[in-house]
Amino acid sequence: EHHFSGLGQVSASLSLLAYLAGQTSTIRLGTAVIVMPWHNPVLICEQAATVDLLSDGRLDFGVGKGYRYIEFEGFRVPMEESTERFEESMRFIRTAWTTEGRFDFRGERWQFDNVIIEPEPVQKPHPPMWLAAGRPESLQYTAREGYNLFLDQFATDKLIAERLAIYKAALK
Repeated sequence: EHHFSGLGQVSASLSLLAYLAGQTSTIRLGTAVIVMPWHNPVLICEQAATVDLLSDGRLDFGVGKGYRYIEFEGFRVPMEESTERFEESMRFIRTAWTTEGRFDFRGERWQFDNVIIEPEPVQKPHPPMWLAAGRPESLQYTAREGYNLFLDQFATDKLIAERLAIYKAALK
């Protein structure tokens, strides 16, 4: 997901995947990645669950904190809040996808009373979650929270090995 670049990059990956779900029947479909600090977590949770339903359980849910200053500036979201916003949104999504029926949620940025997320995802307890991470603290968070690790395609072999070592050490 990218915005404001002028390069014609995908800005609405879940919409694209909903279309692809109707055009395919066996390939896995995934976001690489949805930048959570810019979004209402209820809407992303419901949209992702809809894609999982439309694809009969073929969604891989890839998320990240974002890294392009121009995008944070464009959305008027302070970049220094990205970690806090991301972690709270992911707490909400995990709660939503693992709670039966209605629930309340209290965070610093988001508060919801008596909500229910519809539809439920096909995959239980939820679609596989992938987190784009590169900095040591993000790699450790990824392991600690049980996310699959999504490494960027531009990293050198040495950098990938270093990042994997941090992630694997944190898994232990």
